[in-house]
Amino acid sequence: MSGWLKRLGGWLLDLIYPRRAVCMGCGSCLGCDRDDLCEDCRAQLARNWVGVRTMDKKRMLDGAAFAHSYAGPAGGMVRRLKYRGVWVLAEEMGADVARAAAMLRLKDVRYVTAVPMHPRRLRLRGRNHAELIAREVAARMNVPYAELLMRTRNAPQQARLGGRARRNNLKGGFALRPEWRDAVAGAEVLLIDDVFTTGATAAGCADPLRAAGARRVWFAAYAVGERSSHG
Repeated sequence: MSGWLKRLGGWLLDLIYPRRAVCMGCGSCLGCDRDDLCEDCRAQLARNWVGVRTMDKKRMLDGAAFAHSYAGPAGGMVRRLKYRGVWVLAEEMGADVARAAAMLRLKDVRYVTAVPMHPRRLRLRGRNHAELIAREVAARMNVPYAELLMRTRNAPQQARLGGRARRNNLKGGFALRPEWRDAVAGAEVLLIDDVFTTGATAAGCADPLRAAGARRVWFAAYAVGERSSHG
């Protein structure tokens, strides 16, 4: 009887105080106490693994790897990490990015770094989502994380722009931090971001790394957008 009463009490509590946990992929109600991924979204992520893609020379990257397509649950994960501050998602997302980066068969990466955020935008959001993912990747690769780059101007958000506008928006928008100039020379660097779409951001970050003498610049992201084009 006590077990039955306990179940009845639990049902009444759910009725009066409905559980509000949601799926981080699709936003549907999970009916549990902790935000997570629903079974359908987990299955989609497992099926939609992207992997390694070659890059054309204009992007200044030696190779790139992506965990998932942005369409579907991965896009929901990115939006909740980036705009809603669900920082705990970075651990799982970083694990997937590390898995993708492993497919590049990297052997001599000296530093893992992230696409930087302008200080003004960083103050508004509180954390750099790309850095959170990158730190998780670095830990899993047993490679140092280094804040190699900085934004030189607070450009409009890339997500609001088209392809050509994206490229022009970020010209000269990134610079190497002076204290890392000697360390980057001759090094292989793995650059991390949450999403790859046109490649403008990745190329903008690779440019100062190359100018400082980086031997190779690799790239990995959690999701790849539909507008991306690869060589």
